[in-house]
Amino acid sequence: QGVFGGVIVTPDFLQTLKITTDTSLQGTITALYDIGCFFGAIAAYFIGDWLGRKKTVLVGTTIMSIGALLQITTYSVAQIIVGRIVAGIGNGINTATAPPWQAETSKASWRGKLIVIELILNIAGFMISNWVTFGFSYLPGGVAWRIPLALQFIFIVILYATVPWLPESPRWLVSKGRFDEAEQILADVEGTEIEDPYVQTELEEIKFANDYEKEHAV
Repeated sequence: QGVFGGVIVTPDFLQTLKITTDTSLQGTITALYDIGCFFGAIAAYFIGDWLGRKKTVLVGTTIMSIGALLQITTYSVAQIIVGRIVAGIGNGINTATAPPWQAETSKASWRGKLIVIELILNIAGFMISNWVTFGFSYLPGGVAWRIPLALQFIFIVILYATVPWLPESPRWLVSKGRFDEAEQILADVEGTEIEDPYVQTELEEIKFANDYEKEHAV
C-alpha cells in the first residue's frame, strides 16, 4: 500500500509507461489499487465463509502475488492497471479476513492489545516502504521502482510459510459443525484441556451465537 507513492514519481517508471505528463492517468493508476481492495473486501465475505480464515488468507496472498508480478514486470499502462487491481483484490481479501481471524483465535485479554499492535505494525510497514523507495530513488533505471515493488515478496513468503501452521477460527469451525476441532483450538488458545469449564462455556456461547445468527439472518 505504501510503496507506490515512491514508484509513481520515479522518472524511469513514468518514461517506461509514457505517462510523464499525464497526471490524470497517474492518479488513476494509483487509485485503482484501492478499488481492487474494495472488491476484495466484499469477496472475502463470500469466500471466507466457504473456505475458512486460513485458506482465505492464502487465496488473498496468491492473488496479491500475481498482482505484484504483473506490476514488477510491466512495460505498459494496461499491465500496470491490471496488476494494481489484482494486487488490490488480494490485499482487500486479507485485510478483511485477518482482524476477525485474529480476534477469534486469541485470548479475550489479548484481543485489544493485538489490534493495537497490528495498527502499529501497519504504520511501521508504511514508513519502511517509504524509506525503501526513497533509498532506491537514487539508483538509475528500472531498479529504482521494480525492486521496491518486488520486496513485498519477503512478506508474501512469510505468509505462505506461517499461515498453514496457524489454528483455524473456532467460530468458523462451529459454523461448519466441526465442534471437536473448535473445542481443541479453544483449549489450545487458553493453554488448558478441553474439559476446562471455561472452554466448554466459550464453546457453548459460540454455538449459541452461530445458531442465533442463522435464525435471524437478513
